[in-house]
Amino acid sequence: MKKKSAVHLCLVGGLILLTAQLSLLVLLLYPYNQYHIHFLKDVGAFVNISSKLHMSVFVVDSETLQHFINQKNEHKTQCVLCEARHPATFVTLFRGFKQSVEFMSVLQEAGFHVVVLQNTNPPEVPSGISINVPICYLLKRNIVIHLVLFHEREGNYWWHGNLLSDPRAISELSSFGLSLHSAQMMKTEGAFDKFETELVHMDHIPVLIPKDISRFLRDTRSSRAWKLLSKAKTLLDKLGVRFWLSSGTCLGYFRQCDIIPYSKDVDIGIFITDYSEKILPEFLDHGFTLKHWFGRVNDSLELSLSSGELKLDIFFFYEDGQFLWNGGTQAKSGRKFKYVFPRFTLCWTEFLELKVRVPCETQAYIEANYGSDWFTPVTRWDWKSSPSNVRENGEWPAEDWAEVMRVYN
Repeated sequence: MKKKSAVHLCLVGGLILLTAQLSLLVLLLYPYNQYHIHFLKDVGAFVNISSKLHMSVFVVDSETLQHFINQKNEHKTQCVLCEARHPATFVTLFRGFKQSVEFMSVLQEAGFHVVVLQNTNPPEVPSGISINVPICYLLKRNIVIHLVLFHEREGNYWWHGNLLSDPRAISELSSFGLSLHSAQMMKTEGAFDKFETELVHMDHIPVLIPKDISRFLRDTRSSRAWKLLSKAKTLLDKLGVRFWLSSGTCLGYFRQCDIIPYSKDVDIGIFITDYSEKILPEFLDHGFTLKHWFGRVNDSLELSLSSGELKLDIFFFYEDGQFLWNGGTQAKSGRKFKYVFPRFTLCWTEFLELKVRVPCETQAYIEANYGSDWFTPVTRWDWKSSPSNVRENGEWPAEDWAEVMRVYN
């Protein structure tokens, strides 16, 4: 059995190597613009070197994978790999220090500037992961390539490190014209369930992709949202601030017992009576970035923070007789809105193995926000008009805009 596996691996490796070498020739005949030519030459050379060292290269960039699906569905894209967000991000499996040293040497001989970042000072040391183990490579010849190293873990998943585990990360990223924000992966530690792969040719370059791309993209988004929610829970629990699942996150919990796969944010609610000035500093100290601050503590307060590609929206709720409401602000006009809910209480529940609160009157809460047809998925949503419970609530005076509408890049 082991002999068959070895023969099969050699055959696949040989095929990848041959195709990668031929791909460089094909580039000369393919009608790309100058950037695409440089991009594909560098990626082709990098994949060729990886193949020679028996290192499989995975494509996990969501934009690239989505365009690959579109290509298969006859929505032609001139250069699929070029759709990758900057920097071009790929993944390979870590196979030991010896291979790592050889890989760097061969890349440098091919004209790449190479930096390896290591797990030097991690926030936590995962069981079985060594200090100073390589966690990624930064490569540049004409374009920048970020090669993330997956480390195999017990439990059928792969682990990757956090860029900031290496104290040199910020300065090294800067030397490549990058920032921590521009990195597509590794802003935090992470894990991927192992997935089946298949060998495909993107722009005549052989790479491995998840066999079920649609499921991989759904799982990736859900996994990131879960991590964001889990981190928010940890920080708010530490401060003793009660929160509950709100808006789309509450809808996903009630309708499908999961994160809504096409959602780009996590929504939570907090009673304004539980507001603490420590909330924002605590989140900023733990890697979140403030996207906007709308309103005042006594009127329509809303915070939006980002972590990686996802947002955390924190809505503060106010009492008004038999109702509770949270506010919304349109930054370009100063228009105010309020979302009115029947009064509710909070109950504990388990959501994706997290103990969190939800409105006890969950269905009434959701129907107030999404109407009686809440069980029908909607992918287009205008926060100013789509909710059933939205009301106009005046405008912020122009002289107050600097205080009540703070928007950050």
